[in-house]
Amino acid sequence: MVDTPFVAEGLERLKAEAFREGGPGDKAQELVSTSVIQQSMSRRCEDVRRGSQWGFLDFSNRFSTETIDDWLLEVRSRCYSPGVGTWVSYRVFLYPDAPGRLEVFDEEILTDGLFAASGWNDPSDADTLRSELLAFPRTVDNIPEWMWTVFRAEGVTPPIYNPELKTVDYDNKRRPVTDRGTDFSVEPTVIDPSLESGVLSRIGKKLFGSRS
Repeated sequence: MVDTPFVAEGLERLKAEAFREGGPGDKAQELVSTSVIQQSMSRRCEDVRRGSQWGFLDFSNRFSTETIDDWLLEVRSRCYSPGVGTWVSYRVFLYPDAPGRLEVFDEEILTDGLFAASGWNDPSDADTLRSELLAFPRTVDNIPEWMWTVFRAEGVTPPIYNPELKTVDYDNKRRPVTDRGTDFSVEPTVIDPSLESGVLSRIGKKLFGSRS
């Protein structure tokens, strides 16, 4: 669970928008928003409880982009730790008469709601995960196994965080990384692979399923 003043303020704004008259949670006792968010894509749905009955939101009755989408992207950026990464899925729990909470996960929630047995059952492909790690890079050992499984299946080498240089290394290039992720305002520099065989070897072992 993420618990910071910035998150608490965002939850209060969501609560006010959700339970106002005509809002997405109007006359509800609980609203739960679930999403997978990555650098190049996002998927979100909401469950609403009125009395004892759960249901989905009407597409015409949604949160504003500023209140939920922009806020969550900022939370993700603030949660980034260089080399460790940031979360890729969340659940927000909102109540009209109690504080809300934000729970985050380092895995994809592949379902369209709390009670759905199916839905978003297609995991992200290698290109999507590559974009994620280019923006919020991780060291070899901090890339979770579910991501490595996708990279191996598609034969894709992911961007890697270089802790010595505080950069992200990819496609024989590197860019600087800050506490908020990769700095795309800086032009990449070229890597000479012959001078960095150790890093490439560790990546190769992970891609082929061996432990470094």
